[in-house]
Amino acid sequence: MLSPSLGGVDSVVYGLGTLGMLVGVAVVWWLLRDDTLDAAAGRFRTLMIVPAFAALSYALMTAGVGVFSVGGYEVEGARYLDWLVTTPVLVAYAGHVVDVDRSVVLGAAGLDAVMILTGFVATTTAGTLRWAAFGVSSLAFVLMLYVMFVQFPRRANTETPERRRLFLRLRNQVGVLWLLYPVIWLASPVGFGLVSTLGTAMLVTFMGVAAKVPYTWVVHEHRGIFRHERLDDGVVDGTDAGGAETPVATAD
Repeated sequence: MLSPSLGGVDSVVYGLGTLGMLVGVAVVWWLLRDDTLDAAAGRFRTLMIVPAFAALSYALMTAGVGVFSVGGYEVEGARYLDWLVTTPVLVAYAGHVVDVDRSVVLGAAGLDAVMILTGFVATTTAGTLRWAAFGVSSLAFVLMLYVMFVQFPRRANTETPERRRLFLRLRNQVGVLWLLYPVIWLASPVGFGLVSTLGTAMLVTFMGVAAKVPYTWVVHEHRGIFRHERLDDGVVDGTDAGGAETPVATAD
């Protein structure tokens, strides 16, 4: 976000954000260490990018690294880099859960990237350009939500109840929560100045942790859908050695 210097208070806020993101790292590490899970099917290493990169970005902001001045305000470049890297992963992973066509997933991730980049322009400029960039960013956001809420379900190639349940929770986790970001931007000092600089920093940090850490925990809760098909020598593809079907583990 664009804000005047907080005289060190922001470092405390961002330090707490760093600790919060490290909780998400621990959750994904837990998934990677579970030998009963198929890490390739779950793409847990890709999922690790989200809390790990966010923790790094918040650590940089805590130390004041990547901050530059524009028009008397300080811009935390690490925050936008965080969003540019991690938010497309959140969008794409939700599509991966139900095996959405790759082109549709990339389209949604691309719209997300456009939203972040034009949001950065809106934050670091003034006048007509600022509001034009905010308009483009908002349009990209609406289109991304359309793809996630309408096209993802239509293009899903895997519709088991367990995978659909996980998809809905992940989609809603980011899609609904992110609706608050444009409101925060408009209320912040760079918008209409309804919320103080410190308040904006606290809100954005809370939102970042709330969007990313519970996301990883939801995947952990539904980890059963990523269990190995071969659980032991007597079970292959859900059928035991005698030919009888063996129930496949689910998140429930």
